[in-house]
Formats: sequence, structure tokens, C-alpha cells
Amino acid sequence: MNPIRRRLVGSTLALLTLAPSAPRIASAQARQVRIGVLGPRQRSVLFPAALKRLGELGYVEGTNLIVEYRSADGVVERFPSLARELIGLKCDLVFAVGAEHPARAFLDATAAVPVVILANDYEPVAAGIVANFRRPGGNITGVYVPEPAIAAKRLELLRDIVPKAKRFLVLTDRFSEFPLESVRKAADQMRLEIVVETFATVPYDFRSAFARGRAAGIEAVTVLQSPVFFDDRKKIVELAMEQRLASSSFGQMADAGFLLGYSANTEKAFARAGDIAASILKGAKPGDIPVEQSTEFVLTVNLKTAKALGISVPGSIMLRADRVIE
Repeated sequence: MNPIRRRLVGSTLALLTLAPSAPRIASAQARQVRIGVLGPRQRSVLFPAALKRLGELGYVEGTNLIVEYRSADGVVERFPSLARELIGLKCDLVFAVGAEHPARAFLDATAAVPVVILANDYEPVAAGIVANFRRPGGNITGVYVPEPAIAAKRLELLRDIVPKAKRFLVLTDRFSEFPLESVRKAADQMRLEIVVETFATVPYDFRSAFARGRAAGIEAVTVLQSPVFFDDRKKIVELAMEQRLASSSFGQMADAGFLLGYSANTEKAFARAGDIAASILKGAKPGDIPVEQSTEFVLTVNLKTAKALGISVPGSIMLRADRVIE
């Protein structure tokens, strides 16, 4: 099996220049630092990678680092007040995790507190969060995960596994709107039909969405990246298996039973965000640090699910897989 090996690129050399070595930071760090984390869900399952990297660079939670977590719990309208709350706590730096809404809330609230974005579901320049990738300007920088291209690739990979399928159900919500247009274009290019179910109010009624999809003649399902979908992954898998539908989504969903998972190496992306944060805490200006783009991807195939559905995964997919669940 030949794993896909790609690199997280951007301006790594510039960051290495900005970020001191771990021993130097550890010895120089005297004051206590407070950072804020704002995202769709409390304590993102991926954020520990950023904390781990900060710890390696001398900022250890519970020792000289205080972390203030705030979550919108899936309700977009809560982000502005939560951003103001973190700013009021005099954080030295804040992380805006996931969709555009947390970053937008900080952008609207202040130009003083440094912001490190982990942009999964929006393009920071197109959204007006930063001026450009090379020199973002202002008080915001971070890491961008190109979810539109990834979501389109997921659809293509799923089509390759079930080439006879022509109509696909697509699940999206307010945290995953940005990649939808890219998926539509990919479907058009592959001459596929898509049935889009957009959820707005929690809890999401997945059973009704699948029923409408089945009535429309869907033959497979792809789920866009959203923290709510991750929380409800078991419900979605159960419905897909009930209807014997091949399924694709972001990487971690394959562990829950999706046939295929494809996403950026988000753990590495979050670790890079930790590097950026450490540079800022040591005095670097966010506007001078380029926004990095994640270009390392992970393909996961769940052979247990394939067997249960009676699907034979093509050798071309298996050769590309980084992880296989058997």
C-alpha cells in the first residue's frame, strides 16, 4: 500500500524563524498566559494537537497556560457574545476554530487581541477575514484547510467505489455551507445528480432527510464537514446502513462506520496553529505571519462497511488508502 504523502506548506521557513526553540521558550517563559478558544463545540477533538505543540514550546496548560473554552453548541447566533466574553477576559491570544462564524465574531469585536484561525469551512481571503495569505495584515493569521476541494474529492472517490450510482444525497448545514458549491460543480462534471438536505435547527431530523432522499431515488450519501454531523455520526451511519447506501465524509467518520473518509491531516494542521500561536506569544505580529494552507490529506477505507454492503472496493482506491479499517 502506498500512502499519500503530502506536505503542509505555506511559509514554514518564516515560522521557523519566528518560533524559538522549545528549551529557549521554556526557560524564558515567566508570566502566565491566557488563551481563548471559540468554536462550534466545547473542546474540539482536534484542538489538543495545538495544545500539545504549545506545551512542547513551553506553554503548558495548568502550569503557565490558562485556556478559556467557549462553545456555541451548534447555535451560530451565540458567537458574537462569546467572542466579546473572551475579549473581556483579557486573553493574550484567541483561537477561532472551524467555520467562519467564530473568526467573523472576533473580527467584528476587536482589532487588538491576536487571533489564530483554524479555517475548515471557509476561505479566509474570500471571506474578508485576512487581506491575503502571504501578508494577512491586522491581528489575524492561522491555518486554512481547503474543504471545498476536499469535499468535491470525497464525492469523486465515492463515485469511483460505486460507479453505477448516479444520484447522491448531500447533507449540509450552517457550518458546512461553503463547500456545497464546489460539490455541485464536481457533480455536474461527473454527470451526477445530487439531492441536497440542509439542516438549520438542532436537533437535526436525519430520518426525514433520508426518507426524502430515498423518495428521490438516491443511491449513495456524502456528508459535508460539520461538528454537528460529527456528534450525530452514529445516527447517520445507522440510517445509511438501513438503506444500504455507500457513504463518504470527513476522516473521523470512517471510524464510526462510513465507507470512506477523506480529509486534510487536521491533527498536523492544528499543531501548526500551535506553532503560530507560540510565535505570537513571543512577540511576532499576526499580520506578518503568512496563513498556511494544509495540503496533506488522509484517505480512510472501512472494509467492514464495504463487506456489510456487499461492495468490492477497487484496487486503485485501496492502493491510495492511508488507513484501512478491517
